[in-house]
Amino acid sequence: MPHRKGHTVNHNANDPRTVYVSDPDAAPAPLPEIVVRRFTENGCTVTGVVVDPADAQRLLYGVVTRPDGKLAGTYYPADAVRGDQWRVVDAYGAQFPVMGEYHAVEWLTTTGAAVWSDD
Repeated sequence: MPHRKGHTVNHNANDPRTVYVSDPDAAPAPLPEIVVRRFTENGCTVTGVVVDPADAQRLLYGVVTRPDGKLAGTYYPADAVRGDQWRVVDAYGAQFPVMGEYHAVEWLTTTGAAVWSDD
């Protein structure tokens, strides 16, 4: 086997692959703005954590508490990039899909809040 000196380098000037140089001293990319929004629906408090509220307004997750302050459940988009494939997790950990954020909030503030209201 021939002995090579130094590092192996691809001298192919026709190589179509792009090479990106990473600067470890470069400033980090700006972080997106994150806000918490609250509103009341059917007597329940709905709290949502929203990314980029001025532009994309993507919900990371939401929490619904009953009028007595106990947890009714949470909801979130399973595909956070596209903001779809919504899931609801009730107060006892049962998880199921819903059509969208509206349906998640509707279920948690009505059925979800009522199902566990006797405990």
